[in-house]
Amino acid sequence: MSSKRLAGRSILVTGGASGIGRELCLAFAGQGARVGLIDRDRAKLEPLAEALRRSGVTCATAAADVRERERLRGAVGDIAAALGPIDVLIASAGICRASTVDDLRIAHLEEIVQVNFLGTVYAIEAVLPSMLERRSGHIVGISSMAGVRGIPFEPGYSASKAAVSAYLESLRCELRQRGITVTTVFPGYVQTPLLDEINGMMGADMSAGKAFTSTAAAERIMAGLKRKRSYISFPTPLWLSVRLSQLMPPRFYDRVMGRIFSRFAISSLDGRAASRDGANVALPAE
Repeated sequence: MSSKRLAGRSILVTGGASGIGRELCLAFAGQGARVGLIDRDRAKLEPLAEALRRSGVTCATAAADVRERERLRGAVGDIAAALGPIDVLIASAGICRASTVDDLRIAHLEEIVQVNFLGTVYAIEAVLPSMLERRSGHIVGISSMAGVRGIPFEPGYSASKAAVSAYLESLRCELRQRGITVTTVFPGYVQTPLLDEINGMMGADMSAGKAFTSTAAAERIMAGLKRKRSYISFPTPLWLSVRLSQLMPPRFYDRVMGRIFSRFAISSLDGRAASRDGANVALPAE
């Protein structure tokens, strides 16, 4: 998918009003693509769309919550009617919350799974029939390195992102035979509102000052998409560490994670303190 081939193509981004989704909208617009944005935050969605239109980009928007299957399907249909059949789907809407074993916050976990995993599934469902009919398209899901091995205090987030990567893995072989590319993105720490809130919950900078900027993350994703890669991961040193961790026996992995996370304030909180101090606050889209 070269820059020339992106010109005039219809791109749909969920969670497109902030974070990585926003930067990808800008990056695709810069390549001459038609951009469709879906986000539940209308206050951020419309100003971005207007800025794109003023720069000459063909743009369509819909305010929708990816948890609402029928509403999302309608939003995708409206955008496809305005831009043409969707050529590339970027499913990037996501949230994260922290919890401790003293309070697993099951209602919050359910919301995380609904947004991160089912929101991705619903978006794919909405665009896939047209792609299958045309035997062409590209589906991109934003997973996370936290979905490769679970990390402490983020069980819902880790589980939801693991589900995203397994789901896309399962679809990829079958869809490849039907002319459709599937790409799974595994970001590390990226400077977005999501990371700011996670840092606030944890009580320290999770990235230790080494987070990618959202612009750099979008550039890395765009480069991988143009090569139709199955996996895109960044930063490379962190990805290698995560892959290495898959070889660690559980007891050793637990010891390493315990040492790493002992520096975070949340590790010393019980369930009541975690809730009082905001450790389970909802976060914006990635």
